[in-house]
Amino acid sequence: MKKPQRLVGVDVLRGLAIFAVIILHIDEGLQTTPVAWSKITDFAFFSVPFFLATAFYLAISKLYVSKSPYPLFSRLKRLLIPYAAWSMFYLIYKVAKYTVDRDPNRVLALFQDPLSLVFFGGASYHLYFLPLLLTGTLLVKLTEFLIARQASWQGIGLVTLVSVLIYEVVLISGNGLKTPGDVAFEPLLAAMLPGGNSNPQLRLFLVALVWALRCLPYILVAMLLAHPSLHERWLAFINKQPVLWLVIFIVFNLFGGLVLPQAVNEVARGYVALIAAIAISGRLTENALVRNIGLCSFGIYLIHIFFVEVFQSVAIRIIPSYNSNASTTMLLIASMLIFCISWGTTSLLLTNKRFAQIL
Repeated sequence: MKKPQRLVGVDVLRGLAIFAVIILHIDEGLQTTPVAWSKITDFAFFSVPFFLATAFYLAISKLYVSKSPYPLFSRLKRLLIPYAAWSMFYLIYKVAKYTVDRDPNRVLALFQDPLSLVFFGGASYHLYFLPLLLTGTLLVKLTEFLIARQASWQGIGLVTLVSVLIYEVVLISGNGLKTPGDVAFEPLLAAMLPGGNSNPQLRLFLVALVWALRCLPYILVAMLLAHPSLHERWLAFINKQPVLWLVIFIVFNLFGGLVLPQAVNEVARGYVALIAAIAISGRLTENALVRNIGLCSFGIYLIHIFFVEVFQSVAIRIIPSYNSNASTTMLLIASMLIFCISWGTTSLLLTNKRFAQIL
């Protein structure tokens, strides 16, 4: 299957995944949500695992076939510039918002945790994804060592199982990242080093460690799928049944969490979505709209929270009961509206070279 054809399906799923992200965030701050809405958000949780799986699979696939080293500096630059720019944007926006609302305590609260502002995406809760992806990007660079030494898929598979097991232990023991607060390994520190998270260097190291442990299974699964001994065989297999893989994606997202451990379910959701995207690509025709949504997905992710907050401010003024009585239909319409506005804004901004650097 030709590479351009595969990417068509990936772009389609990117569009679906970014819409799912907006669904996850549209109810932020609401006092109550409908029961049916929780079923929709449960399904939408495939989005971040899909973005992680896609980013690492595409990067490692190139490493297996490229004779050039992994362009770490340019990859980091493509994450750090948007991260700095959007952190500043959301920080300025919130200062202005709280000042207009005459709420100086919330303005002061923004600056009470500078470590979070600088390293953990503290300016806006969704920005955590960029330092998470940055951590994974550093790990991808390390895979060059295994690829250069032609590590067997069996060995990579064994390490993958170990990494998933470690990540599962971190999750079930409550040692994962806690938000708000942006701290990690709280139960472990409580037993061994009470107050350890008050040390900025230790806190930064532990959060980075949790992010690394989260990214590692995705990276190792990507190495398995892109391994020369397996790559062409599984591609040929899934291409025969694209509809089946779409069904598997839907069923897995509906019921996988009922039977699978947390870590397995999370990583598998991302890769089942990616495999379904690749499987349907052979049946799709590339067009400008699909290509544009793929290009804009990262920018939509970065900008959509601004429109979510603006929408909620307006909605509460127009419909006083919105905050406590929003229906599933209303939330879906709001999600679609914000998706379209964010997409249109991102697409327009991408025509400017300066804005393109941060989108």
